[in-house]
Amino acid sequence: MEKIFCPRCGEKLEKRLVENRDRDCCPVCQLVVYENPVPATAVVLFNQGNELLLVQRGQEPGKGKWCLPGGFQETGETPEECALRELHEETGISGRVEGLVAMEMSPNPLVPEVLVIGYRVGTVGGELKAGDDALAAAYFSLSQLPEIAFASHARIIERAGRSIRLRQQIKAAPWGAYVITSNDHLLVAREACRGGARVIQYRDKDAGPARRLEVARQIRQVTREHGTLFIVNDQIDIAMLSEADGVHLGQEDVSIIDARSLISAGMIIGVSCSSLEQARAAERQGADYLGIGAVFATPVKTEYSVVGLELLRLAAAEISVPLVAIGGINLDNMAAVKAVGVRNVAMVREFQVDTAARVAAVNSFFI
Repeated sequence: MEKIFCPRCGEKLEKRLVENRDRDCCPVCQLVVYENPVPATAVVLFNQGNELLLVQRGQEPGKGKWCLPGGFQETGETPEECALRELHEETGISGRVEGLVAMEMSPNPLVPEVLVIGYRVGTVGGELKAGDDALAAAYFSLSQLPEIAFASHARIIERAGRSIRLRQQIKAAPWGAYVITSNDHLLVAREACRGGARVIQYRDKDAGPARRLEVARQIRQVTREHGTLFIVNDQIDIAMLSEADGVHLGQEDVSIIDARSLISAGMIIGVSCSSLEQARAAERQGADYLGIGAVFATPVKTEYSVVGLELLRLAAAEISVPLVAIGGINLDNMAAVKAVGVRNVAMVREFQVDTAARVAAVNSFFI
């Protein structure tokens, strides 16, 4: 049905060129009445410095305030196509959709509520410049965001920013003890958290899927109470369902890129590496931290070759993401790990008994 009058003030609508199309606009309240106002999209795009791309609105609602690039989906296009089109029209940037961040409901003058779909987008090309109804386009640090025009966009930004904040937490935190659970996994996790563990990784190769999920959820609760990072080994589904902070992948697991497409936007990825080439590749592909080993011979992973302290030294000098030394490390030899510049150690057998005290001892040593 053709729209004749403004749904907000009742003034007769007139045609204007908006966003490269003739649209119905109200000459009094400046409202643009879209042909297909539901749903809308919002683009979350971070640059290499973890700054967020925002645009300053040139029209109501929210004129002069900032928001994510985005807008209403046109008839005949998918939400993903809408997000990329709006990104290019408003900022000059061409992108590719990398995943869904969140879906939020937002009040709108045309209808009671609009569904806003937030997508994580990577840059393909283009030059940053404000276009269409945007007064400006710029990158902002998450710690210094301007006033956001829409509450729905603010919630999407908060959700998307979790991954950045977690990565910053990983880089800044004095890790020390990275505890890998074994035997009575929940007991080890509980005692490790009591001792001040920086990270708990749940690794269980024996239990069935249902039992693993049950234990993972119990450990998640314990780690949440202590503010400890919780990582699930290998299994992305268990990590997602238990609301873990991240997942740890081996060289034979799915790729980092594929894992990113499956996990929530706020999750981190660790990767096991046994060579400098693997470490370089994992960092390049976006790993948040690397497990390097086996540093010494270990009965837990007899099939793993020993890489020695030299690889740790080379990786510490070149790799910028945090490194976790693993394999045969104990309270007696971890001084050698610290000496080559690595301050995080993962242990299995060492934390099976007297867990809290040993975790505290490791943390004290690496502070």
